[in-house]
Amino acid sequence: MQKTLWFLHGSIAALATACTAPPAFVYNQCDPNAPFPDEFCLTQLDAGTDASDASAASDDPPESEQEAATCTGRCVPEPSSASAGDWPRTPMLLWYGPRELAPANCDEARKLSGYGDEVELFEKYRRYAYLDAPPAACECSCPASEGSCTKLPETIEVRAGTCAENGAPALPFGGPAGWDGSCTSTNALPAGADCGGEFCAQSVYASPLPGPTSEACPAITKPAAFTKATDWLWVGLACEAKEREGTCKTSTHRCMYDLPYPFLQCVALRGIHATCPGNYDRYDPIYLYGELPVDTRGCTACACGGNPVGSGCAAKMRHYSDGMCSLEADTVGLSSFIDQCVHVSPPGQALGSKAITDLAYIPGLCLATGGEPTGAASEDPADAVTFCCLAPFEFAE
Repeated sequence: MQKTLWFLHGSIAALATACTAPPAFVYNQCDPNAPFPDEFCLTQLDAGTDASDASAASDDPPESEQEAATCTGRCVPEPSSASAGDWPRTPMLLWYGPRELAPANCDEARKLSGYGDEVELFEKYRRYAYLDAPPAACECSCPASEGSCTKLPETIEVRAGTCAENGAPALPFGGPAGWDGSCTSTNALPAGADCGGEFCAQSVYASPLPGPTSEACPAITKPAAFTKATDWLWVGLACEAKEREGTCKTSTHRCMYDLPYPFLQCVALRGIHATCPGNYDRYDPIYLYGELPVDTRGCTACACGGNPVGSGCAAKMRHYSDGMCSLEADTVGLSSFIDQCVHVSPPGQALGSKAITDLAYIPGLCLATGGEPTGAASEDPADAVTFCCLAPFEFAE
């Protein structure tokens, strides 16, 4: 009896669905067209050819049967066994492999396979395998803090030295008691004021502004912003083709076009089916799914409140050469983060009045809690198709 030796181009694991990662997509060493075919496989192929020739010489089928077997494609069996009742009798071609290598459509697949217009392929299913859907990326944000600033620097003085000199003689230059920062001539210096043989007015120093007098982060709860990434690593493109002209030796076989690997001859049935027809059960079923998964991914709510981070106060200190705050000599920024010193230019000029303006609160960051990923994405069994396939190559042994 003539036996059939099956070789699968690529890992047999490519037809199994128990793995959680897609199988390797490489040439099989038993493929005679592989870059480095296995010598043992080639030996078996040669032996198989010789055996087939010898068998043909001594055990030819009847002449009427030879005439009936005129299929120039591949004789593909109809599903058989008790489990074949619901399965279609006509197989289809399934391209099954990495998504980045998949043809755009059945017509492109035909052209890539070298067939001309004599074969028409019609797309039946486009389904996917090996879902890549990581948890949602959650992002929480809170409004800036709210607060007020009302206090002025504790120390303002005129120094008879540059900002870089330590221990230079200093004169008070602050305002009156209870000063609110409005224009004042308190502690004014005339032009050319002398402090031990040098100008008194060489720099003006101010200590940091006091921090906010009141502040808070708004206490709110709100949904988190999130993004979701969904991808399928493998794709299955199932194409229907008309039968080829010609007949097979038995009426339970169909004469079909056979495209090269990774196309497989398969029968397909909607849903998840654990059992394949008896003559299509050499390998585990291939389960392919619709592009939209069952997706419950999301995030927990964001909660805002607590104490702000990085808040402070800011203002501007203005110097005037006259006593009415009309002839501005210099302006320097103040903050509650650092002290400030500014040079008087030219040294010795009059400092007749001053004012602190634009006192304002600098909002801080309000840190959020929550925003944790929830849910998951999974294949949708309601949109699944089960494929049961034959090996892609047959060699006589």
